[in-house]
Amino acid sequence: MELDKVQKMIELMNEAGLSHLEIDDKEGHIVLERNITSSENVAPQQTISPEPTSEEKTITAPFVGTFYSSEQPDKAPLVKPGDKVTKGQSIAIIEAMKMMNEVKANKDGVVDKILVSNGDQVEYDQPLFMLK
Repeated sequence: MELDKVQKMIELMNEAGLSHLEIDDKEGHIVLERNITSSENVAPQQTISPEPTSEEKTITAPFVGTFYSSEQPDKAPLVKPGDKVTKGQSIAIIEAMKMMNEVKANKDGVVDKILVSNGDQVEYDQPLFMLK
């Protein structure tokens, strides 16, 4: 498994607040764990900020399945970093039980990062895209 893919998984773990992540795919098997100390569990103090949180800037998987960035293998990706998306726009495909399902943007923004690769297995509520 490539180092940058492992680093991306670690970032996702930290962003989602996960303490355990286990992935088994064609590239191998990896288990990531981290200890959550009591200081990490303390509720943050209320701050006033006009910036949305990272959760508000994230588009997540609506269900479990296989992620595809385009409608067909020979077609261009539906979106790429730097593309502007609008609420309701089709931005990816997830195959679940042999059915191809569109993933639609649930907010307006500009695609900053695509957090999964074409053909990756995704879980429910897994972050797929980061928007600016």
